[in-house]
Amino acid sequence: MKAKDIMSATGGELMGDPNQPVTGVAEPEDAGPDDLVFILDEARLEQCRAKRFGTVITTLPPEKISADAVIKVENGRLAMAKALALFQSIHLPGPGIHPDACIESDVLLGVDIRIGAYSYVATEATIGSRTVIYPNCYIGRGARIGEDCLIMPGVYIGDACEIGSRVRIGPGAVIGFDGFGFVPTPEGLVRIPQVGKVVIEDDCEIGACSCIDRATIGETRIRRGTKLDNLVQIGHNVQVGEGTAIAAQAGIAGSSTVGRGVLMAGQVGVADHLRVGDGAIITAKSGVSSHVPAGKIYSSGVPARERALFLKCMTLFYRLPELFERLKRLEDAQEDAEKGHNA
Repeated sequence: MKAKDIMSATGGELMGDPNQPVTGVAEPEDAGPDDLVFILDEARLEQCRAKRFGTVITTLPPEKISADAVIKVENGRLAMAKALALFQSIHLPGPGIHPDACIESDVLLGVDIRIGAYSYVATEATIGSRTVIYPNCYIGRGARIGEDCLIMPGVYIGDACEIGSRVRIGPGAVIGFDGFGFVPTPEGLVRIPQVGKVVIEDDCEIGACSCIDRATIGETRIRRGTKLDNLVQIGHNVQVGEGTAIAAQAGIAGSSTVGRGVLMAGQVGVADHLRVGDGAIITAKSGVSSHVPAGKIYSSGVPARERALFLKCMTLFYRLPELFERLKRLEDAQEDAEKGHNA
């Protein structure tokens, strides 16, 4: 690969040698003469100013970079994603169906699929063309998986659940197991049957060991382009809007709705039957117990508060010792004044 190939992939502007060889990617401090390096801010540049590189992708003025080839881009993170895709190598199961996989009758299989050893596909399921199912997966009865999906080892997809096209599901994820629903009685907790399904639309990513619960009635739906990190819990009948990102260890309780383009940081908890509006941002460890308006930023704490109020409260919190001393001095002065008046 040469610098000009990376320029073509990223849409950047190349200065220097277009034929500079590129054999790998490295951090600036570890880079060799044929490595690709990303320098996207002044702080990073300052750390390696004395070093000369082979090929660099940067958002900074190219004349600041000492390299044989410099690719200037507008969006550094997007260029990084496109460039790294050129170097990514994924080991796939062999073509076709492994002899140790179990495919029941009346299964509809597309072309060029790959199904690994010890995976099980139940009757009436549909697997789209070019989809890859790694070993030890379970695909339930009547489940539908679209085209060009990547289903990693140990994934469970329950009966009648629907997965769109170009969906990536990480190892150990559980799609369509029962939602958490029980009725308290004097004799104990009685399970509520969960007879709905899960629908994951096109271009979604579900992280490793995440769980998306089957709906009680109807569907739990993850809309197009949404990305879930590892260890995310989505309760029964939850609706998640398009292009939303939810970070690790977040949990959304049953029947809540998350809008489009929401950013939810790690360990956020959303209570049941709530709505998080389009474009809202909820910062890490926030406990959401009321509706979140569209476009608002809610911050850490239980319950979560609008960010401006939260920051004001935190500023006052850390001033409490100072304010206490001031109050004590005022009280002492008032007490001394009263004693003088009574003398």
